[in-house]
Amino acid sequence: MKRFVLAILVVLLLCAVPVFARDSYYLTGDTIFSIRAGINFPTFLAFFRDPQMGTRFFEDTHLSIGGDASLAYQGFLNESFALGGQIQYVFNYSVGGKILTTVPLTAKLTYMPVQTGSFDLGISLNLGGAFIRYNEGKDFVPFASATITPSYYFSDNWGLGVESGLMVTLENYGKNNEKHNQSAFAAFMPVTLVLSYRH
Repeated sequence: MKRFVLAILVVLLLCAVPVFARDSYYLTGDTIFSIRAGINFPTFLAFFRDPQMGTRFFEDTHLSIGGDASLAYQGFLNESFALGGQIQYVFNYSVGGKILTTVPLTAKLTYMPVQTGSFDLGISLNLGGAFIRYNEGKDFVPFASATITPSYYFSDNWGLGVESGLMVTLENYGKNNEKHNQSAFAAFMPVTLVLSYRH
């Protein structure tokens, strides 16, 4: 599993190598609408209030590889930065067969260091909140993600890419809450196909 994750990261970095001489393709006001679908890997689960629970990595999180889908819309603030929003749906199953669902609603900022017209490399930061549900429990928690997306545009408007990075949620319960010791950071690594339409 760890080798597979490392291999994906290496491939994504190699995709970024071809053209680092940056030309400006986008103008202020240009927009991109994108649809993503793929899988996610549970990366770590850190219980910061319970030393006995500790930090668990990959299989030790007791979560399966899950699914990931999202819709995003962004407008360019200048030639390099685009700002917009994203809605996402993420799910994983636990060892006991219970489903963990996460629905993030975030602001999305993308920096485009490589843009040639046919090849883009986007680096994005998403910040916001997520509705999570596990078993009978429901919460709204902080959410953040950082991703990298190499994309190839096969026409003036339509492009196809691959996205990966790290998504993190924080569950933080007060001292009087019965789930106080379950306060935790959870992180997942998405690997998704991205279909983009730019205008």
